[in-house]
Amino acid sequence: MSAKAGLIHDYDLMANREESSRGVTCAVCDTPNTTFQWSDYYGEGMCIVCGCPYQLKGGTKEEEAEGKYPYMTMRDEFLPIAREYWLAKRAWVHYGSSMSRNDGMPALIEWCKEHHPEALKKTEEPA
Repeated sequence: MSAKAGLIHDYDLMANREESSRGVTCAVCDTPNTTFQWSDYYGEGMCIVCGCPYQLKGGTKEEEAEGKYPYMTMRDEFLPIAREYWLAKRAWVHYGSSMSRNDGMPALIEWCKEHHPEALKKTEEPA
């Protein structure tokens, strides 16, 4: 890992210029005053300690209309699994949207196969 703690570009940390990034305690790793890096999805920042994704700006029409940022973009039902993984491994996972990166995801999937295989089952979308 580089001296930049895995960040690719200085731009990554500009997520912390968003007003919504201030004073957040991460839902996965409990880091107070979370520092964020951008994912590849507009307005989505990830905790630099564990990778938990938050919509800091933009997002859905409902989020934009409501404007109560940040919104955690991890599914609620996966949060307890992500917290358990964090407590067991203390490993960063690229939970945010990405066009090219899967940092930590292969290790998480292997861990889930043993500890939470139900989390890996494909869910059917309602018609």
